[in-house]
Amino acid sequence: MKKLFLIIGFLTIIQGLFAQSPAEIRAYINKYKSLALEQEKLYGIPAPITLAQGILESSAGTSGLATKANNHFGIKAFGGWSGGIYLAWDDEPTKSKFRVYKSAQESYTDHSKFLKDNGRYQSLFNISIYDYRGWANGLQKAGYATSKKYAKALIGYIDAYELYAINGGVKLKPGKKGIIAKTTKIEDLTQAEDYVIEASEKTEEEEEVTQTLQKFVVEINEVRCTILYPGETLSSISMKYNIPKNKILDYNETASENDIQEGDIVYLQKKKRKYQGAQDFYRVKAGDSLYGIAQQFGIRTSSLAKMNHKDLFSTLIEGEKLQLK
Repeated sequence: MKKLFLIIGFLTIIQGLFAQSPAEIRAYINKYKSLALEQEKLYGIPAPITLAQGILESSAGTSGLATKANNHFGIKAFGGWSGGIYLAWDDEPTKSKFRVYKSAQESYTDHSKFLKDNGRYQSLFNISIYDYRGWANGLQKAGYATSKKYAKALIGYIDAYELYAINGGVKLKPGKKGIIAKTTKIEDLTQAEDYVIEASEKTEEEEEVTQTLQKFVVEINEVRCTILYPGETLSSISMKYNIPKNKILDYNETASENDIQEGDIVYLQKKKRKYQGAQDFYRVKAGDSLYGIAQQFGIRTSSLAKMNHKDLFSTLIEGEKLQLK
């Protein structure tokens, strides 16, 4: 049995874990794009934005909230909600109440109404349905999610999966000058060099999403784990896997979620005292730390330090050999 289980490339759901794999993301897009276009027609919310939010908030339809409550957008049971309730961990000390829907369609419609009827999102409806960058940044600014990279993640998914084309739009240039007005026609937009780039030209947001999605891990050293994907926070990891955030912080030996960055390994169980795999030693590389090596091999930092007669904050020497068991 492999003690380090890492897959690069196409991903799968294993042992009940959730993943945002390229294959599952494309399947999600194909399944719900007509529904997103319907919402655009009825409520004026860009279909690319709706789909990107659905991918991110529901892990492309695989999260517990999506599969058990048909809730694709992480909407809580506030505002006089009289429907069903689903309890899940997020950033609160106790489980939060989320809305339960009868179908994904009901979830999509409620998401549209949630944005349309909420005063803090009203300025977004002055932006063109083709300006997905303006909408993404507006959603983040209005506080839709707590991730500081929420807008960047939405844009990355839209660029990577060409969601801008779903409603007849075009790929927008990073750093475009100003917000595109609601009245702007696509014919006028395509002729504006300040706004449009070729579909083949990769944006920074697109690169970050595609590179991070290539990382996939479900188990290291017989300890369950995942990757912090674009736009996610420990709170969303907590909700996805139904584990309190304080427990996740404890498993990853940190008191602050700022210590875990996009693309990092996130442990969902307590790490082991020794490495169970075939490798006995690790050769230190430039920039390595005891904590980083412990995360790489699923070992507790204190145990790794003790095995090698070091304290927790020891400075490591490049080329030094560390014992793993």
